[in-house]
Amino acid sequence: MNKYGSLILGLVFLALGIFIGSFGTIYFKGKSEGKSEEVPKDVYKKVGEVYITKTDLEMASSIPQLVASKEDIEKGIIKLALFYNEGKKLGLDKDSTVKRLMYWAEKNVVADAFYRKYVLPKITVDSTEVIKFINEHKEEFSTEIAMLTVSFQDPKLADTLKKLLRDGSYAANLMLEEFARSGKIGVQPTGYQILGLGRFALSEEEYNALRGAKKGDVIGPFQVGPNVFVVAKVVDIRKTDINKLDPQVKSIIYQFLLEKRRVEVEDSVFSALSAKYGR
Repeated sequence: MNKYGSLILGLVFLALGIFIGSFGTIYFKGKSEGKSEEVPKDVYKKVGEVYITKTDLEMASSIPQLVASKEDIEKGIIKLALFYNEGKKLGLDKDSTVKRLMYWAEKNVVADAFYRKYVLPKITVDSTEVIKFINEHKEEFSTEIAMLTVSFQDPKLADTLKKLLRDGSYAANLMLEEFARSGKIGVQPTGYQILGLGRFALSEEEYNALRGAKKGDVIGPFQVGPNVFVVAKVVDIRKTDINKLDPQVKSIIYQFLLEKRRVEVEDSVFSALSAKYGR
Protein backbone atom coordinates (compact mmCIF):
# COMPACT_ATOMS: atom_id res chain seq x y z
CA MET A 1 0.00 0.00 0.00
CA ASN A 2 1.42 3.42 -0.95
CA LYS A 3 1.66 6.31 1.47
CA TYR A 4 -1.61 7.85 0.29
CA GLY A 5 -3.38 4.53 0.67
CA SER A 6 -2.05 4.19 4.20
CA LEU A 7 -3.03 7.75 4.94
CA ILE A 8 -6.58 7.25 3.73
CA LEU A 9 -6.85 4.08 5.79
CA GLY A 10 -5.60 5.92 8.85
CA LEU A 11 -7.97 8.80 8.32
CA VAL A 12 -10.95 6.52 7.78
CA PHE A 13 -10.12 4.89 11.10
CA LEU A 14 -9.75 8.32 12.63
CA ALA A 15 -13.09 9.40 11.23
CA LEU A 16 -14.77 6.40 12.84
CA GLY A 17 -12.96 6.83 16.13
CA ILE A 18 -12.69 10.58 16.57
CA PHE A 19 -14.14 12.90 13.94
CA ILE A 20 -17.72 11.62 13.71
CA GLY A 21 -19.91 12.36 16.71
CA SER A 22 -19.55 14.64 19.69
CA PHE A 23 -15.82 15.25 19.17
CA GLY A 24 -16.18 15.70 15.43
CA THR A 25 -14.65 18.75 13.87
CA ILE A 26 -14.96 17.40 10.35
CA TYR A 27 -18.68 17.77 9.80
CA PHE A 28 -20.56 15.41 7.52
CA LYS A 29 -23.80 17.33 8.03
CA GLY A 30 -25.77 19.16 5.40
CA LYS A 31 -29.35 20.41 5.21
CA SER A 32 -30.83 16.93 4.90
CA GLU A 33 -33.61 15.65 7.11
CA GLY A 34 -34.80 19.15 7.87
CA LYS A 35 -31.73 20.06 9.94
CA SER A 36 -30.01 23.40 9.57
CA GLU A 37 -26.45 23.35 8.41
CA GLU A 38 -23.95 23.39 11.26
CA VAL A 39 -20.90 25.51 10.43
CA PRO A 40 -17.78 25.18 12.59
CA LYS A 41 -16.09 28.39 13.68
CA ASP A 42 -12.60 27.61 12.39
CA VAL A 43 -13.47 26.45 8.90
CA TYR A 44 -10.37 25.95 6.80
CA LYS A 45 -11.98 24.62 3.67
CA LYS A 46 -15.32 23.31 2.47
CA VAL A 47 -15.46 20.30 0.15
CA GLY A 48 -19.01 19.64 -0.96
CA GLU A 49 -20.97 19.13 2.27
CA VAL A 50 -17.85 18.60 4.34
CA TYR A 51 -16.32 21.33 6.45
CA ILE A 52 -12.60 20.91 7.14
CA THR A 53 -11.22 22.93 10.03
CA LYS A 54 -7.74 23.82 11.18
CA THR A 55 -8.41 21.71 14.24
CA ASP A 56 -8.90 18.69 11.99
CA LEU A 57 -5.46 19.16 10.49
CA GLU A 58 -3.91 19.58 13.94
CA MET A 59 -5.66 16.48 15.28
CA ALA A 60 -4.61 14.37 12.32
CA SER A 61 -1.02 15.62 12.60
CA SER A 62 -0.92 14.56 16.25
CA ILE A 63 -1.78 10.91 15.58
CA PRO A 64 1.38 8.92 16.52
CA GLN A 65 0.69 6.16 13.98
CA LEU A 66 0.18 8.62 11.13
CA VAL A 67 3.65 9.44 9.81
CA ALA A 68 3.08 11.91 6.98
CA SER A 69 3.76 15.50 5.99
CA LYS A 70 1.17 18.22 6.56
CA GLU A 71 0.58 18.31 2.81
CA ASP A 72 -0.08 14.58 2.68
CA ILE A 73 -2.39 14.78 5.71
CA GLU A 74 -4.37 17.62 4.14
CA LYS A 75 -4.61 15.72 0.87
CA GLY A 76 -5.77 12.64 2.75
CA ILE A 77 -8.52 14.56 4.55
CA ILE A 78 -9.67 16.14 1.29
CA LYS A 79 -9.78 12.70 -0.32
CA LEU A 80 -11.88 11.46 2.59
CA ALA A 81 -14.25 14.39 2.11
CA LEU A 82 -14.47 13.77 -1.64
CA PHE A 83 -15.19 10.10 -1.12
CA TYR A 84 -17.90 11.01 1.40
CA ASN A 85 -19.57 13.45 -0.99
CA GLU A 86 -19.60 10.96 -3.83
CA GLY A 87 -20.72 8.12 -1.58
CA LYS A 88 -23.62 10.20 -0.29
CA LYS A 89 -24.56 11.27 -3.82
CA LEU A 90 -24.78 7.58 -4.72
CA GLY A 91 -27.02 6.96 -1.73
CA LEU A 92 -24.57 4.93 0.32
CA ASP A 93 -25.52 6.85 3.46
CA LYS A 94 -28.93 5.16 3.19
CA ASP A 95 -27.43 1.67 3.07
CA SER A 96 -28.47 -0.29 6.18
CA THR A 97 -24.96 -1.52 6.93
CA VAL A 98 -23.46 1.94 6.51
CA LYS A 99 -26.14 3.42 8.77
CA ARG A 100 -25.30 0.90 11.49
CA LEU A 101 -21.60 1.71 11.14
CA MET A 102 -22.41 5.41 11.49
CA TYR A 103 -24.59 4.62 14.51
CA TRP A 104 -21.78 2.77 16.26
CA ALA A 105 -19.16 5.30 15.18
CA GLU A 106 -21.00 7.97 17.14
CA LYS A 107 -21.36 5.68 20.16
CA ASN A 108 -17.67 4.88 19.93
CA VAL A 109 -16.71 8.55 20.15
CA VAL A 110 -18.78 9.15 23.28
CA ALA A 111 -17.56 5.89 24.85
CA ASP A 112 -13.98 6.87 24.05
CA ALA A 113 -14.53 10.28 25.66
CA PHE A 114 -15.88 8.61 28.80
CA TYR A 115 -12.96 6.19 28.87
CA ARG A 116 -10.36 8.92 28.48
CA LYS A 117 -11.90 11.23 31.06
CA TYR A 118 -13.15 8.86 33.75
CA VAL A 119 -11.43 5.49 33.33
CA LEU A 120 -7.93 6.16 31.98
CA PRO A 121 -6.89 8.48 34.87
CA LYS A 122 -7.44 5.55 37.26
CA ILE A 123 -5.01 3.33 35.37
CA THR A 124 -1.76 4.37 36.99
CA VAL A 125 1.31 2.67 38.40
CA ASP A 126 4.16 4.44 40.18
CA SER A 127 7.79 3.48 40.69
CA THR A 128 7.21 2.31 44.26
CA GLU A 129 4.87 -0.41 42.99
CA VAL A 130 7.56 -1.59 40.57
CA ILE A 131 10.13 -1.78 43.38
CA LYS A 132 7.62 -3.57 45.60
CA PHE A 133 6.97 -6.17 42.90
CA ILE A 134 10.71 -6.76 42.44
CA ASN A 135 11.24 -7.18 46.19
CA GLU A 136 8.30 -9.58 46.42
CA HIS A 137 9.99 -11.74 43.77
CA LYS A 138 13.56 -10.96 44.77
CA GLU A 139 14.81 -14.52 44.24
CA GLU A 140 13.58 -14.58 40.65
CA PHE A 141 14.97 -11.17 39.71
CA SER A 142 18.37 -11.86 41.27
CA THR A 143 18.80 -15.11 39.31
CA GLU A 144 20.06 -15.44 35.74
CA ILE A 145 19.71 -18.60 33.66
CA ALA A 146 21.51 -19.69 30.48
CA MET A 147 19.74 -22.36 28.42
CA LEU A 148 19.90 -24.46 25.31
CA THR A 149 16.49 -24.68 23.66
CA VAL A 150 15.53 -27.25 21.04
CA SER A 151 12.39 -26.79 18.94
CA PHE A 152 10.74 -29.53 16.90
CA GLN A 153 7.47 -30.51 15.25
CA ASP A 154 7.31 -34.27 15.69
CA PRO A 155 6.19 -34.96 19.28
CA LYS A 156 7.65 -38.48 19.01
CA LEU A 157 11.13 -36.92 19.17
CA ALA A 158 10.57 -35.45 22.62
CA ASP A 159 11.95 -38.30 24.72
CA THR A 160 14.95 -38.81 22.45
CA LEU A 161 15.83 -35.12 22.51
CA LYS A 162 15.51 -34.95 26.29
CA LYS A 163 17.86 -37.93 26.66
CA LEU A 164 20.42 -36.37 24.32
CA LEU A 165 20.31 -33.06 26.18
CA ARG A 166 20.70 -34.76 29.54
CA ASP A 167 23.60 -36.85 28.20
CA GLY A 168 25.53 -33.85 26.94
CA SER A 169 28.35 -36.06 25.65
CA TYR A 170 30.22 -35.53 22.39
CA ALA A 171 28.26 -38.33 20.76
CA ALA A 172 24.95 -36.87 21.97
CA ASN A 173 25.87 -33.45 20.59
CA LEU A 174 26.75 -35.03 17.23
CA MET A 175 23.30 -36.60 17.11
CA LEU A 176 21.68 -33.25 17.87
CA GLU A 177 23.72 -31.67 15.08
CA GLU A 178 22.56 -34.38 12.69
CA PHE A 179 18.91 -33.78 13.65
CA ALA A 180 19.48 -30.06 13.04
CA ARG A 181 21.12 -30.62 9.65
CA SER A 182 18.19 -32.77 8.56
CA GLY A 183 15.77 -29.97 9.51
CA LYS A 184 14.05 -31.99 12.21
CA ILE A 185 14.99 -29.63 15.02
CA GLY A 186 16.12 -26.08 15.65
CA VAL A 187 18.77 -25.47 18.30
CA GLN A 188 18.98 -22.09 20.01
CA PRO A 189 21.45 -21.33 22.80
CA THR A 190 20.50 -18.34 24.93
CA GLY A 191 22.74 -16.15 27.00
CA TYR A 192 22.07 -15.34 30.62
CA GLN A 193 18.52 -14.12 31.10
CA ILE A 194 16.88 -12.87 34.29
CA LEU A 195 14.62 -15.63 35.55
CA GLY A 196 11.92 -13.18 36.64
CA LEU A 197 11.36 -12.03 33.08
CA GLY A 198 10.10 -15.50 32.22
CA ARG A 199 7.00 -14.60 34.23
CA PHE A 200 5.97 -12.26 31.39
CA ALA A 201 7.10 -14.34 28.41
CA LEU A 202 6.24 -17.93 29.30
CA SER A 203 3.10 -19.85 30.13
CA GLU A 204 2.48 -20.62 33.78
CA GLU A 205 3.45 -24.26 33.20
CA GLU A 206 6.70 -23.31 31.46
CA TYR A 207 7.63 -20.72 34.03
CA ASN A 208 6.97 -22.96 37.01
CA ALA A 209 9.12 -25.69 35.44
CA LEU A 210 11.94 -23.24 34.76
CA ARG A 211 11.76 -21.70 38.22
CA GLY A 212 12.11 -25.12 39.83
CA ALA A 213 14.93 -26.32 37.57
CA LYS A 214 18.56 -26.79 38.59
CA LYS A 215 21.72 -26.62 36.50
CA GLY A 216 21.77 -29.55 34.08
CA ASP A 217 18.00 -30.15 34.26
CA VAL A 218 15.99 -30.61 31.07
CA ILE A 219 12.45 -29.27 31.03
CA GLY A 220 9.60 -29.81 28.62
CA PRO A 221 8.28 -30.66 26.17
CA PHE A 222 6.04 -27.62 25.91
CA GLN A 223 3.83 -26.75 22.98
CA VAL A 224 4.60 -23.17 21.98
CA GLY A 225 2.64 -22.95 18.73
CA PRO A 226 0.68 -24.98 16.19
CA ASN A 227 2.69 -28.22 15.86
CA VAL A 228 5.72 -26.62 17.49
CA PHE A 229 7.26 -28.03 20.68
CA VAL A 230 10.34 -27.19 22.71
CA VAL A 231 12.57 -28.82 25.29
CA ALA A 232 15.27 -26.88 27.09
CA LYS A 233 18.37 -27.65 29.11
CA VAL A 234 19.47 -25.35 31.91
CA VAL A 235 23.14 -24.83 31.08
CA ASP A 236 23.99 -22.55 34.00
CA ILE A 237 22.44 -20.55 36.83
CA ARG A 238 24.07 -17.59 38.54
CA LYS A 239 23.16 -14.90 41.03
CA THR A 240 23.18 -11.21 40.18
CA ASP A 241 22.83 -7.96 42.13
CA ILE A 242 19.16 -7.06 42.24
CA ASN A 243 20.07 -3.44 42.88
CA LYS A 244 21.72 -3.26 39.46
CA LEU A 245 18.76 -4.35 37.38
CA ASP A 246 18.72 -3.00 33.84
CA PRO A 247 16.21 -0.12 33.55
CA GLN A 248 14.65 -2.07 30.69
CA VAL A 249 13.69 -4.80 33.16
CA LYS A 250 11.93 -2.26 35.34
CA SER A 251 10.19 -0.91 32.26
CA ILE A 252 8.88 -4.40 31.43
CA ILE A 253 7.62 -4.83 34.99
CA TYR A 254 5.98 -1.41 34.81
CA GLN A 255 4.13 -2.34 31.61
CA PHE A 256 3.04 -5.63 33.18
CA LEU A 257 1.67 -3.90 36.27
CA LEU A 258 0.02 -1.21 34.14
CA GLU A 259 -1.77 -3.83 32.04
CA LYS A 260 -2.83 -5.64 35.20
CA ARG A 261 -4.19 -2.37 36.60
CA ARG A 262 -6.01 -1.65 33.34
CA VAL A 263 -7.83 -4.96 33.49
CA GLU A 264 -8.73 -4.43 37.15
CA VAL A 265 -10.06 -0.91 36.56
CA GLU A 266 -11.99 -1.81 33.42
CA ASP A 267 -13.52 -4.87 35.11
CA SER A 268 -14.52 -2.76 38.10
CA VAL A 269 -16.13 -0.06 35.94
CA PHE A 270 -17.82 -2.72 33.80
CA SER A 271 -19.34 -4.37 36.89
CA ALA A 272 -20.53 -1.06 38.32
CA LEU A 273 -22.14 0.06 35.07
CA SER A 274 -23.65 -3.37 34.47
CA ALA A 275 -25.39 -3.13 37.83
CA LYS A 276 -26.41 0.47 37.16
CA TYR A 277 -27.97 -0.22 33.78
CA GLY A 278 -29.36 -3.65 34.63
CA ARG A 279 -27.24 -5.66 32.21
